[in-house]
Amino acid sequence: MNEIGTVPPPPPSRAWDFTTTGALQGFIGAWGTWNSGSFDAIGRIGRYIEGSWAPGPGEREVSLPAAGSWTELIGRTGGLALRAAAPSTRPERREVLLEALETWARTPFTDPSYRFRLGRLAGTTSFTVRHDRSVSFGLHLPAARETLYFEAVLPGGEAATPPEEPLYVADCHRGWGTTGQLTRLVELVRERGPVTWDADAALTLSEATGLSRPAAALVLAGNPGTSTYYKPFLDQHERAVLGFRNGELESGRAELGTLRDAGRLALLADVMPEDPADLWEPGGLTRVAERTAVAWARQHGARPNAPWSTWQAASALETRMPAAHLCHLFLDPADSALPPAFRPPVRPGLPEPRTPRTPWDVPSRYEADALAEAVFAGLAWAYTDLPAGDPVREGMPEVVRHLREALAGGETPAGLLHESVVRGRRGSRRWKWLTDGTCDRVTARAASGDLPPGRYESDPRACVPDLVAEVAATLGLSENAAALYLQLLLLPAPSDRNVRRWNAWTPARHKAAAAELVTRGLAVEDRRSRAGRTLFLPGPWAHAKKPLPPMETWKAPLIGAELSASGDAVWAFDLLPDTLPALFTEAWRLVRGGRGPTA
Repeated sequence: MNEIGTVPPPPPSRAWDFTTTGALQGFIGAWGTWNSGSFDAIGRIGRYIEGSWAPGPGEREVSLPAAGSWTELIGRTGGLALRAAAPSTRPERREVLLEALETWARTPFTDPSYRFRLGRLAGTTSFTVRHDRSVSFGLHLPAARETLYFEAVLPGGEAATPPEEPLYVADCHRGWGTTGQLTRLVELVRERGPVTWDADAALTLSEATGLSRPAAALVLAGNPGTSTYYKPFLDQHERAVLGFRNGELESGRAELGTLRDAGRLALLADVMPEDPADLWEPGGLTRVAERTAVAWARQHGARPNAPWSTWQAASALETRMPAAHLCHLFLDPADSALPPAFRPPVRPGLPEPRTPRTPWDVPSRYEADALAEAVFAGLAWAYTDLPAGDPVREGMPEVVRHLREALAGGETPAGLLHESVVRGRRGSRRWKWLTDGTCDRVTARAASGDLPPGRYESDPRACVPDLVAEVAATLGLSENAAALYLQLLLLPAPSDRNVRRWNAWTPARHKAAAAELVTRGLAVEDRRSRAGRTLFLPGPWAHAKKPLPPMETWKAPLIGAELSASGDAVWAFDLLPDTLPALFTEAWRLVRGGRGPTA
């Protein structure tokens, strides 16, 4: 055994190589320690382990490069290979990945006869210990306040004794990524170019896991929620290949935000085909998606899938909770996706990890605030903006039940959530809505089945047809114009797009109804910022900053919106003070009583 010695200082590092770090982002950490020479250093480590490395001038030992983060790749190069073959990967990054895989294929890390183990040490010393048939490394990372432990045992050898007992140590995963597989993959990409993107394969993964379509596409492109300082994190070419808008992909990335580097590597470790050529065969990417779905369900469970249009609408809410997580909250409030026997791995010498928590078990004020914001925004949205029969809308009563159970608990998470619900003026409005019977009336209405399947509560013809008939007869309007008038009187955001969706109208039908109201002096045509419409009630207008909706000042007190002292700006708006049938009826009562909107 060689003596344990202090590792000599590394040579001066090159400037940050943003192409290299960009190619590896999301799989290997230690941002800023990677450069184009890091792969050569990994090759030297491999030769050192094999015993074929000869020190150059001034070299005495080798040390783990790139803060040792690359060791997580051992036995788990499937993600890098998938990204290298994906058509959405930028060409310059693809070349980095191919070079990395070529280097890796020449190391002992692809040889199943070697044994590799990773762990952590309590000490703060970096070291290299060499035995006849084994090598062990310690790498202290002051900024991370931890010391990595890495051990390699050659065929027929025994582990070298480190200077201290590791806190924990575990065998590296041995999966896809033999020398032959990596070499073959690199040759195929260079000969044939990247694989052809298959949107149906991403859809297969989405439907099998509950991931949104953009998130599934990111995973299948070998880019599962990677973090970056730059926005957008995908360029125009990447977005075009995947077939989604920037906002949709950003939401998909946020959905995958709980993944960490090791989790991404583990997820994609074994999803590649035994013969890489299968990627270029018909259905090749779909088979990758099926294997990925199995791996995802094993690690994270499979959740119910929201309809695509519902996910898109949830994404437009722009809550701090990712759109898919908001939908999952309504589809499965108990969060029953994980198998009952699932437990996170326990590492000896370290604190035992917490058991999987439900969405209601919030560990911080930030998460509590995000949950409260998402729940109340989701309840208002699901009730008014989703059609009857939508599974997210049907989950409203269960969400309310779980929310109340969480708020009734006495533990710290419940206390944090309770504080987020009731804190401030907005919180007092939420608490009142939740406890004064309004919430019960709204959820009972949503669960009643009175709304025809596929119809929207925001369409008066569906929720109050008799009232529409009364308005039409009283004012001498057609049914369409009477329905549109009620929507203008009450709804906070009756944009042209929303009205046509709620009412299933063509632009021509909408235009005809609007013309009736303008002719009768019941509405005026205009253009106003952030309104998304050209038809308005006569009278004063209140502007609003995003995400609050601008609106006619007449309807503000009716729907529970607060205006500024001058009345020209919306100050606050969160929840409707009653069911839509009740509010439509009240709006018409005010008009009949001579208290309607006037210029």
